[in-house]
Order: sequence, then C-alpha cells, then structure tokens
Amino acid sequence: MIGPENLPESHRKLSILRNAEPGFTTYYTGENAEDLAHLRSCSVLLKPGFGHLAPEGVNVVETPRPQVAFYRLSKGFEEDYLPFHSLEQKAGAWIHPEAQIHPSASIGTGCVIGPCRIGPSVKIGPNCTIYAKSVISNGVEISAGSVIGASGMMWAWDGQHKVFLSQLGSVRIEAECNIGSNVTIVRGNANEETVIGKGSCIAHGSMIGHGCQIGPQNHLANSVALGGSVSSGAGCFFGSGSVVSPSTTLTNEVVLGAGAVLTSSATRSGIYLGLPAKWKSELAEHMSGIPKWK
Repeated sequence: MIGPENLPESHRKLSILRNAEPGFTTYYTGENAEDLAHLRSCSVLLKPGFGHLAPEGVNVVETPRPQVAFYRLSKGFEEDYLPFHSLEQKAGAWIHPEAQIHPSASIGTGCVIGPCRIGPSVKIGPNCTIYAKSVISNGVEISAGSVIGASGMMWAWDGQHKVFLSQLGSVRIEAECNIGSNVTIVRGNANEETVIGKGSCIAHGSMIGHGCQIGPQNHLANSVALGGSVSSGAGCFFGSGSVVSPSTTLTNEVVLGAGAVLTSSATRSGIYLGLPAKWKSELAEHMSGIPKWK
C-alpha cells in the first residue's frame, strides 16, 4: 500500500489532476499524455506500464489501481475539520477559538463553528454547522440548519471493499449570497475549492457537490441537486427539484426547468427542459418566477 512515506518529502500534498502544481501528488487512470502535459515537479500515480506518459521531471508511482491508491493515501493526510474537543460555548453556539468572526456578524443559537472565516454583516441562523477552511464573505445570509463544508461521499472499489476519499478542500461563499435552510455545501477534494459566486441564492433543501463553481447571480430553487465539479456561468436559474450530473458545465444565463435532469454540458444560453434536459428555446424578456438579475 502506498503511504506518504513512499513519496518524496517535497511532494507530500495532495491535488486533483487539473490543479496539480509543483510539490503535489495526484493520480491519473487514463492513457492520454496530453492530460498530464501540465504537470511539473510533482508526483503522479499511474497504471503499470504507463510511466512514459508523464513529462520529464515528474515522479511516477506505478500501481494497479491509481484511484484506489490515491484514496487510501488521502487517509494519511486526514484533517479534523470540526475538532469538538476545542470548541468553546459562546452565546448559545459552539465556536472554535481559531474561527475568525467579524464583530458585525451574527451567529444563531445551536450553531457549531469550526476554524473558518466569517466576514462583516454575515447572518448565520440557528443550528448551522460551518466546517474548517470555509470562507463566508460579507453580507452573506445562511438560514437555519444548513451545513457549509461537509465531507462528500466519494469512494472507489478495490475489488472487495469501498475505499473512501478523505476530502481536504475548502468552501468559499462570495459576498451577498443568500443560503436557505437545510442546504448542504460539500467542500472540495484535496486542493479543490467549492465556490458560490457573488450574489447567488440557494433555496431550501438544495445540495451542492464537491468542487462546484457556481457563477455570480445564480438562483437555485428548492431541492436542487448538483453533482461534484459542476460549473455554471453568470445568471443561471435552476428550477425546483432539478438535477445536474457531475462535471457538467453551464454557460451564462441557462434556465433549467423544474424537475429537469441535465446530463451533458449546456453550451448555449436558453431554456432547458426534460429528462435528460435539452435546449428548448431562447430566453424571453419576461419569464414567470425568474427574476431579472441585470
């Protein structure tokens, strides 16, 4: 089994492939050298016989199941994102002493706040949980029972058991966002960041997967589910109960109808409906239930 001790000391940080920089370790299960061309002075886990794919100067570790090996390796870098033994009770909430909370922010009763950063004029409702490495920018409002920075549910099969990935990333909620009640925003993997863009709204009961990049002024209605690594442009609208598959990209001003399931990238602005969701029409000047954002 590959552990941190099998890596050069200078490469003992984990990265998703697209973010891999000098000094990090990542993995790759494919067979295309172009996918690795950006790697420099790092380590990569590859299948046996595929070491030639890596650029010169990259340390190659060959293993039959690179994804499984990487997930196991993540256990050696595991961090406590909510160290309960260090929490202190303050005004009805449990707060980590290293949490950076602006004096103008308000924290509801029953909240659990890890070592995160909470900006000016932030309002956090009761019984919310904010994990470590979360950044909540000025003017953000979060309603009761929401969870920011939760670990996701990523695993790989080793032939006999599920091997779970320890998620080591972060969350950033940009200014003036409004997060409804019982929303879960999962932190990124390794050095990945989940981002909610400025002025976006996420309504009650929605789920945001790891590494999503939500653009500015998006609106997610009730019970929307985004898989990991979804990316959206500015001014997108997700109807109630809509679902977006992992690693899907939406361009600017996409409207996804209620209950629609988007399984491939939306490269054209407009209205998408159905299962699977398909482009239906251009945006109208005035659309019922969809506020104008500009």
